[in-house]
Amino acid sequence: MEETLLEKTSNHITTITINRPKQLNALTPLMITELEQKFKILGEDKEVRAIIIRGQGNTFCAGVDVKGSSYNPLNSRVFLKDFNRMLKTIEMMPQPTIAMIDGSAVSGGLELALACTFRIAAKNAKLGLPEIKLGLVAAGGATYRLPRLVGFGRAVEMCLLGDLMDGEEAGDCNLVNFVVSNEALADRTEALANRLVNNPPIAMSLVKDALYSASAPHVDNSALMEILSASVNHYTEDKKEGIEAFFSKRKPTFIGK
Repeated sequence: MEETLLEKTSNHITTITINRPKQLNALTPLMITELEQKFKILGEDKEVRAIIIRGQGNTFCAGVDVKGSSYNPLNSRVFLKDFNRMLKTIEMMPQPTIAMIDGSAVSGGLELALACTFRIAAKNAKLGLPEIKLGLVAAGGATYRLPRLVGFGRAVEMCLLGDLMDGEEAGDCNLVNFVVSNEALADRTEALANRLVNNPPIAMSLVKDALYSASAPHVDNSALMEILSASVNHYTEDKKEGIEAFFSKRKPTFIGK
């Protein structure tokens, strides 16, 4: 069986590649556990000074593999806790992390990118949180990580309208740090990583901790609220309708129940 997570280290830079291109690099529960373990190990490795996460092929990550997921509310709560714990592990890494966004970064895929220190996107990348159109609640940190990047008003638009934006629009609203051509994406990401490698690692780690502490003092409460909201939503008829419509390739009809 082909590995779904690839890892390569060179010149103090580790690159993790999500390797499920036929499934648009959607994450399974097992992959989420493996990602958390990989990042924990890397966090202890003093030889690694920067980490790049990318998707195989022309997609960064299309979120969670819903075909392999259970929609039982109790199972979903456990899964969401695992997903959020993995994202927090990435966010609190001592080393800076870079999301190299080519193609789609939607739903949980965008939330994965939000947990990274830097986001660099190709101009034609597609980013967004379309969960609301499926009757779902975004519950991977979007409601508290997104406002500190794009502002509360733009975060409301993204979460409640579910529209996608391209890389240039994402750069304009500060969702991503850098926007480059598709052809230059890999080289520019590597160049950013090399700049970080040449900085003092202890000082960078301390600055990261201070920045996150100042910008998100109540993050644990916000994460719990998100998980509870998503768990309650799993009981609704609208959620069931949204998922059925998605698999049937039709427009859902929501009734407010």
